[in-house]
Amino acid sequence: MFDPRDPYERYYWHYESRRPLSMAQIISLQSVDPETVALIWLLLEHGASLTVAGPTDPQPGVGKTTTLNALLQFLPEGASIAYMSGMYENFAFTRLPDIEPARTYALCNEVSDHLPIYMWGRIARRYLSLPGQGYHVATSVHADTIADVLSMYQYDLRLGVHEIRRLGLIINIGLVGKSHPARRRWFTSHFVQPFEDAARPEAVLPIELSHWNQSEDSFEHAEQPVMEDLASWIGLEFTQFQQALKRRVECLQELSQGSGADLEEMYEAIAELRSLE
Repeated sequence: MFDPRDPYERYYWHYESRRPLSMAQIISLQSVDPETVALIWLLLEHGASLTVAGPTDPQPGVGKTTTLNALLQFLPEGASIAYMSGMYENFAFTRLPDIEPARTYALCNEVSDHLPIYMWGRIARRYLSLPGQGYHVATSVHADTIADVLSMYQYDLRLGVHEIRRLGLIINIGLVGKSHPARRRWFTSHFVQPFEDAARPEAVLPIELSHWNQSEDSFEHAEQPVMEDLASWIGLEFTQFQQALKRRVECLQELSQGSGADLEEMYEAIAELRSLE
């Protein structure tokens, strides 16, 4: 059975990439900008679950695992990670006497039917329902657009709309151009509205946080009304939200200079920022 303490097994089970990168290094490669990452950071710190989606057309090295691992550094201080064992998962961790769901992130390498080390069917459905029990989830999927991710969750895996509303962040990434080495971009970043819309009670509403502007090779961001809603959903006064976001943008701008800070330097910078708040 999978032992996450073993580096070889983490690689074999696709929990680690050949070339791990920090989020500062990913920003330095222009895959995404500091403003987008700062917002993701803030939402993850306040308990958002996470899906990283990559293309359905098999493309090795698109970066789902690298991106997912880099973002895990933004989980709340003191968070615990429970590694999933694909189709072999029995969710025994939920029966541990000292488990704290609110502090636990269930990490799945991928939700797909490609390999037994991934999750699909009723196992994936149970996994993605964990936020209803107070847990958080972080995983990757094959999907080209936010609509494809939501269709997979709602129709292929038959999750209810109330379950999908708890799944938080959905980031779609991919490769652009034909140059070598490949250029990666975060095409869109969304946050699933966690509450029912009175006008559309059966709808799942993904709120766009940012998207890649192909013609300018730049990123465009959500406007203030969206930010005000996000602040409310995570329980911050809007002024606090703005200040916390600004600090994270500035931190990431500094860390991503040159080739970017590595994973250890990122860890230290995140800890320092949190100690000052």
